[in-house]
Amino acid sequence: MLQRGTILSNRYEIIEKIGAGGMSIVYKAKCNKLHRYVAIKVLREEFASDEEFVSRFRVEAQSAASLSHPNIVSIYDVGYEDHIHYIVMEYIHGKTLKQIIEEEAPFTSERVLSVAMDIASALQHAHKKNIIHRDIKPQNILITDEGVLKVADFGIARAVDSSTVVTTGNAIGSVHYFSPEQARGGYIDKTSDIYSLGIVMYEMGTKMLPFEGESPVTVALKHINEDIPSPRSYNTELSTSLEDIIIKATQKKPENRYRNIDEMIKDMEQSLQHPNGSFVKIPDIENSPTIQMSEQDMKLLRGDKKNSINENKEEVDKKEQVPEEKDPREKWVTAGAVFTAFILIFVISAIGIKFIQSYLEPKVVAVPSLVNLDIEEAKALLEEKELILKVSDEAYHDEIPEGKIIMQDPEEGTIINLNSEVEVVVSKGVQTVEVPDVENRDYAYAKSMLEDLGLYIRRDAQYNDSVDENIVISQEPKAGTMLKAGEMVILTVSLGPEIKTVIVPNLLNLTEQAAKNQLINSGLGIGQITYIPHSDVAKGYVVSQSIQAGETVKEGYKVGFVVSEGKEEQQEPSESQHPNESPSTGPVEKHITILAPLDSNTDTFHVRVRLNGENNFIYEQTHSISDFPLDIAVTGEGTGYIEVYMNDDIYYRESIDFE
Repeated sequence: MLQRGTILSNRYEIIEKIGAGGMSIVYKAKCNKLHRYVAIKVLREEFASDEEFVSRFRVEAQSAASLSHPNIVSIYDVGYEDHIHYIVMEYIHGKTLKQIIEEEAPFTSERVLSVAMDIASALQHAHKKNIIHRDIKPQNILITDEGVLKVADFGIARAVDSSTVVTTGNAIGSVHYFSPEQARGGYIDKTSDIYSLGIVMYEMGTKMLPFEGESPVTVALKHINEDIPSPRSYNTELSTSLEDIIIKATQKKPENRYRNIDEMIKDMEQSLQHPNGSFVKIPDIENSPTIQMSEQDMKLLRGDKKNSINENKEEVDKKEQVPEEKDPREKWVTAGAVFTAFILIFVISAIGIKFIQSYLEPKVVAVPSLVNLDIEEAKALLEEKELILKVSDEAYHDEIPEGKIIMQDPEEGTIINLNSEVEVVVSKGVQTVEVPDVENRDYAYAKSMLEDLGLYIRRDAQYNDSVDENIVISQEPKAGTMLKAGEMVILTVSLGPEIKTVIVPNLLNLTEQAAKNQLINSGLGIGQITYIPHSDVAKGYVVSQSIQAGETVKEGYKVGFVVSEGKEEQQEPSESQHPNESPSTGPVEKHITILAPLDSNTDTFHVRVRLNGENNFIYEQTHSISDFPLDIAVTGEGTGYIEVYMNDDIYYRESIDFE
């Protein structure tokens, strides 16, 4: 059994054991090369030492790796390292069909057909490549969390050829889904998969198996000799055409079943359209003639040719010979010899029968369920079955009490050889951990610490003026409390001081004092006040404001504004100037003040100023937040307007007078 952290081929890191079967153990692993999870099936040690089995295992696994179908678990790699033979497969997160049957069966006819058609589609793809599965059963069929069906264990399938024969000694696995030819160790072909699929459909529709028995041998004999009970006798809701499909698929003789999986899919499709139709053609096996054999024919079939010839020869010799008179004493001697011989034959026969029975007695046994038993109970039960108990590990468990068995390997119902080991994992009871003190720590650190202990975290956030953002304010339960793994710890985390915002009021055409009062009443501060001459706005009234009305800003933010000085006074002509001459005209330089933007997520700003909508900018520079407020000179004539852009977005627009 591989341990957590073992790395195969310097690539696959073992994470945990997720399953086991008669021939292999399955682990969840991580491929460190492609950074994805995979499932790795490792051949058991008792088979790894058999060179012929290993060789067949690798050839068959590589053959199965050629399969590419949405309903087949993909095989990525086949490897060998340190006497470990393994197959790397697609990792499926979901449930087995067996688990779903136990939870939700019996299924409706439509659901049985829907699931069966996905399985049949996978088999159709494999059969076209001359690969048969040989072990179709609900335990080998996975349903992902998204509802996609995947057929697994093609890694032990076999390519069809003239020697496709299953010997009784190698028939390891559950016999409940075996075809009759598999049960008696005969030749198998693609129709063997069809038989097993029919048994799976029977179980989905009835939540029962057609054959049960006290031992695997009993079940196998029923597969060989008995017809399956009617599925509708257990579930009358099943459609008649579905029952016909199941009966035809599970005929004892392969030639009486569907000839191929394509025929079966065709009937399943028709069953969805015509549930109670009578289109399934089942061979009339009841009218087959019974062959009568003589005793001599039976001897010939058993190979007793020599005895038959000797008997005929003795009859001829008896006819040719003439009996002679014998002495009466010889008759008594002869009678005594015959009697003694009869006694010896009887004794020898009894011993021989005992020997033959012992020889023919199965050397395999079905593994019993050990889950929820304590060690002594499990050991006694296995000793009755001539099996050996081995405790491989201990683990915490939320439901199974301490000292009881959590899981076993191989699983219940697996057929294994006598005197084999059954490994078990024993419960250590419910795992409890002490809650650490994570108050006043960074939330990410606290979360990581608690998750490493197996605890679940719920984050509650609130504003706090005295605790920095993302720092844990409090925890529930408190440090030192003992919790079960998986229980919840509530962490209250600071969002920092609450940021309150207000809407900037309209200050235009207000007096300077009224504008100040408006800002204070709105929860804002008074920013820089600039005074400029203005021909249109009366002296003492606001001409423009640094933040446009209606914008949302942080509470307390300082908003500046510009106050009119009234019309600029005309200068008297100088003594040297002629009275009729007009004063000199030309470009006038004005200064504007630009304040820093609010609530920006950057500290760098690209500032551009444009006059009267001209294409060229009169100012274009990049500034850091520390450069603000900016004092920018603007030169022009008459009246107009300026536009200020901040990082490609217009920041504000206001009029300007150069007179």
